[in-house]
Amino acid sequence: MSVRFSRQLISLDIFTDAYRVTGHSIIGTGGIHAELGNPNRSFMDLEDAYISRINQPGEIVASYKETAFRKSNINFIVLQNKRDGLPVNPQVYTRGRSINIFLTVPSFEIRGEIFHDGRLLAGDIVGKARGQFLLIFTGMASASLYPDISYSGDLILVHLDRIGIVGLG
Repeated sequence: MSVRFSRQLISLDIFTDAYRVTGHSIIGTGGIHAELGNPNRSFMDLEDAYISRINQPGEIVASYKETAFRKSNINFIVLQNKRDGLPVNPQVYTRGRSINIFLTVPSFEIRGEIFHDGRLLAGDIVGKARGQFLLIFTGMASASLYPDISYSGDLILVHLDRIGIVGLG
């Protein structure tokens, strides 16, 4: 009996407190959630990475063929194609009613929508999220100190441990 493993190359933007890194990552059959949630690896590999400062998005300060990212330092990830970020069972994340959300992470404000069925309490939505990242659909992230600088995507994965404020409405 042979087991077949499928891997795909996805494009993504990873944000830390001070930097944006644009590149590609090879993701296995479990999707990016499996990669981010893998307890055996503290780092996520990125290929063809371009690094820029948040306050100077057009200026590339470094580029590398291969990089590794400490997963605990990731504030959020922007994906242009939501299919690249949905887990194996997307119905779990896309059922329920659409709710506008606002949240903050270090250096950024993020707006978009989530899908939720049940009681509408901000703390519950974050506290009961599956995995380590909250999925924000049709999201936009704006730099807190430079609100004219913003990034948008079909899906933004926000690291739960980095969230400071959550607003629903």
